[in-house]
Amino acid sequence: MNHLIVATVQYGLSDIQSEEQFWAGLAAKLHEAKEHGANLIVFPEYVTAHMLSYEPVMTHEAACRQLDGHTEAYISFFQTYSRELNMIILGGTHICKEKQGFVNKAFLFFPDGRIEVQNKLHLTPEERNRWSLTEGDKLNVIETEWGLLAILTCYDIEFPELARMAAVQGVEMILCPSYTDTSFGYHRVRHCCQARAIENQLFVVLSGMVGSLPEDRPQVDEGYCQAGVFTPCDLPFKEAGILQTGELNQDMVVMAELDFSELANNRKQGVVSPFYDRRPALYEQAMEKMLIGER
Repeated sequence: MNHLIVATVQYGLSDIQSEEQFWAGLAAKLHEAKEHGANLIVFPEYVTAHMLSYEPVMTHEAACRQLDGHTEAYISFFQTYSRELNMIILGGTHICKEKQGFVNKAFLFFPDGRIEVQNKLHLTPEERNRWSLTEGDKLNVIETEWGLLAILTCYDIEFPELARMAAVQGVEMILCPSYTDTSFGYHRVRHCCQARAIENQLFVVLSGMVGSLPEDRPQVDEGYCQAGVFTPCDLPFKEAGILQTGELNQDMVVMAELDFSELANNRKQGVVSPFYDRRPALYEQAMEKMLIGER
């Protein structure tokens, strides 16, 4: 299949009073996306941390334990909606416990019950030092009926090696669930999403949180984002490399239709071919000389 209708969520933080209200808000976004014909929807990083807003203020360690306690409900909710709506759902990311410790894990739910996961591979200083999370060590290349995709969570998109690893393995779409609470963080992620789309001649889908909670929380209390879908800056796409974006910091679902045949045309007939024209041997040779010089 060449055409994919994707919904990417600018998730609005709001004053919710219960877990039921949280799940109802997610369900509303899912139904809205389905009404617009979405085959795939992307929620942001740390989406379940919104449930901390109706709990007493707690430490990061306590917050991790609290969120892990919702894991079964989280999986059940998205599995059910994926099946009932016949839609692939990236349920943002969720903090849960594994053998090595707490991780920031993205879950991708398929209508047939399949679940693909991706632990965040690069942790920010706050995630390492305050959350005490454990980073992942494997990039999962995921098969879909539209081709291969990969999930690079927020900070992961700022490392070009990861996206290139994915592209070399055949990935044509990267999903980037993010949580940025300042314009600085947002623009780092946004510009890197566009850079990865240009470098590797693929689609990048960005989702994030917006708005703020009425009371400060040490974990998640404010978001800054303009979700979007990005392409190479070359024919047959638009010169700015933007397929669609939302309205800055508005709670909304952003819809876009991806045509993978256009991506194939870009890779074959684009004015430039940065994915194919890279020179790994040159870079490796230069790196070896630098290392020898340091010795």
